[in-house]
Order: sequence, then structure tokens, then C-alpha cells
Amino acid sequence: MATSSKKKKKKNKRAKKSFFISLFRGIRSIVLAVNRYTTRTDERASTREYRLFGRKITFAGFVSIIMAALILIILAMNDRSVSYESHSIVVTGLPDDFEGYRILHISDLNGKTFGQDQSAIDRVLESFSYDMVLLTGDMVGPSGNAEPFYSLIELLSTKKPVFFIAGDNDPPPLLSEARDNTGKSLTLNQMVLNDWVLGAIERGAIYLDSPQSVTKGKSRMWLLPDTVLNLNLSNTVSGLKNAMEQESESMLLGIEDSRLSLPFTNYRYNIYSKAQSNISLVTSQDLIVMLSHEVPTDSQLLVSQDPLTAEEAKSYYPSPDLVFGGHFCGGEWKIPGLGAFHIPSRLSARYGWFPDQSYVQGERSVGSSIIYVTPGLSVSSDTLLRFRLMNPPRISIITLTGELPSSFLD
Repeated sequence: MATSSKKKKKKNKRAKKSFFISLFRGIRSIVLAVNRYTTRTDERASTREYRLFGRKITFAGFVSIIMAALILIILAMNDRSVSYESHSIVVTGLPDDFEGYRILHISDLNGKTFGQDQSAIDRVLESFSYDMVLLTGDMVGPSGNAEPFYSLIELLSTKKPVFFIAGDNDPPPLLSEARDNTGKSLTLNQMVLNDWVLGAIERGAIYLDSPQSVTKGKSRMWLLPDTVLNLNLSNTVSGLKNAMEQESESMLLGIEDSRLSLPFTNYRYNIYSKAQSNISLVTSQDLIVMLSHEVPTDSQLLVSQDPLTAEEAKSYYPSPDLVFGGHFCGGEWKIPGLGAFHIPSRLSARYGWFPDQSYVQGERSVGSSIIYVTPGLSVSSDTLLRFRLMNPPRISIITLTGELPSSFLD
């Protein structure tokens, strides 16, 4: 097996080297061809003129055009390749069983394809092992084409558990009108969930609409959707139960609006009722991880960290130890030395212009919560020019540890 792996790596290196050699030769051929096309053959080399579409240009202009063309080629290629970043997060009080636990974090695919069946992503992952996959939204994108997302799930779900949430650019996870169950045996999920969510579930992914527990050894991790942050679940469940009873009575009276809304009220009641019942299982030793497309504001997280009374602890989940998010796509366009000059966020200062770079990607802390924002793979739907500048598509490999790095101990 080791010999086979070494041969495969050597083969990949040769393929990469051959690719860049071919690229260099191709660019060189283009430059020479343009040079021949734009140079008047009746003049000496020292007094050459350069022409473009019949117009005379200077040598400096000619070189600038060639450089601009090369930059565009590099940008186009850079936007189609996938890189990775490997990062360790120190979690105070991390359960021993989760020491060295590795999470593959991917966000903002936005329906993009990286090679056939996402082969470019697969090649990056060949060198890594991981224990869990978190997909933090905008995986389908505004086009509604879920096939690239499905290809990614099929690639990942055969190896490790895959959890996903929806993003703001995705089609809504719930339908606008429930599917007709007359003469059929549809489950409640099949009645109300959008096709792309059902398709992802059918391919082995887990839609995180309610808290889920993951056990390793004697330790437990809770994965939470951000919808339960600071949410009083006792009041929410009680309100939904009353609404469900009223809509059931109204439906029997033939009121059409109640017939249309009841499946969605029933669905919400089920997921929040399940969330409420699981609160009693959460202990202070458990690791609390929250998935959020655009991470909560600092003030929301700080509120979640306020001490709870014994009665409140029956209705609220504890504040998250870790929050994983995306949405900002690493800033999309970056200026060397300065970083991103805009992120799609109306909640940020200056509506996202010239943001604090610690909010754009990577790790930062808010009180006792650690936030990690992955750079993602694509761009948001409101980007004028749909490519990333000085910001290659990236996935994140996160390693959890409770041990402080040696630099902290010196």
C-alpha cells in the first residue's frame, strides 16, 4: 500500500510539472505569435512598430497587453484550482476523546464544478484523513443546480459523516407550498423540504435542522444549527403546539390557508420539540459546536454566554464552544498586503467595506466562543465579476486540541 501511495504521489507530481511546462510553452507560443502578427516585417528590429486591430501601439503598450492577457489566464486558472489550509484550534476543556479530532470544513460551493465529479477537490483530500465533514451553506447557490453539490456529497459521504446547512444564496430549504400527500405515503420531510435538501439526504448527508450528537469513546459533541442560538425552546414549542392545534381545527372547517400552513407548522414543531428534549442530555463536559452560514454577531454570542438559572437551562442551549461559518468567500477580491476590501455583510461596519480582516476568514474569539470562518470555494451572487482575485478557492482541515502550543508556554 505504501509503495502504491508513493507511486501515485510521484505520478501526480509529474502530471503537475508537465502541466506547468505545457502552460509555459503555450504562453510563449502566444507571445511569439502576437509579436509576429503585430510587427511590420519591412522594418529593422530596432525600429519595430506594434499594431493591434490596425492601430499603432508602443512597445510598452504591447508588453502591457501581453501582461494583462497573462494575468487574466492565470486568474482564470487560479479560480478553477482548489487549495487547502490546515489549522489547529485550541479548545479549553476539550474532552480527551476529541483530542486530535479532524474536521473537514467546506463552504460556498455555489453550484461550481471543480473537475469531473469534483475530482480537483478529491485530489486535495487524498493526502488527508478526517473524522467529520461540515458544509456551512451556499453549496447549491442561486442557480438551483444541485448536481455539483450532489457530486461532492457522493465523494465525501462514503468516507465520513457529512452535515450540512443552507445558506442565503441557496434555494429555501422549505418549499413555499407542501407537496400533495393525497393517495401517497410521503413523510413530513418529503412534504415540506425542497428537492435539493431531499436529494442531499438521499445521498447520505445529514441536514442539520435540529441539534445532533456525535459520540467518540466516552465523550460527546453536540452539533447545533444557529437557529437555536438564544432561542427559548420551551416558549417556541408551546407556541407551535397551539398554532398546530388551531390550524388543525381550521382545516376541518375547510379553511384553505390552514391546510397549506399546517405541514410546515407540524415540521417546525417536530424539530424544535426534539431540540428541547435533547437539552436535558447536554452536560458541561460536552463539546458544543454550532454551524452558521454567516456567523452570529459578537453581541449575539456574548448574550448566549450569560449565566443561566436552573429554570432557563431547561429552555436554552449552552453557548457554543466553536462556531463554524463561511459566507464571506475569503473576501473574494484581495489586495496584496491589505487583504479583502469588501465582504457581503450589512451587519458589518461600513456595510462590509474595508472590513476588519479577522472577520473575513480564519480563527477569532468572542468571549468563551471560538469562531472559524473558512475561505470557501466560490463567490457570492452579488459579486459584479464572478471570480476570486488573489484568493484561490480553499477548503479547511481543522484539528481540535486541548493542548496549548509550545510557543504559549515559553
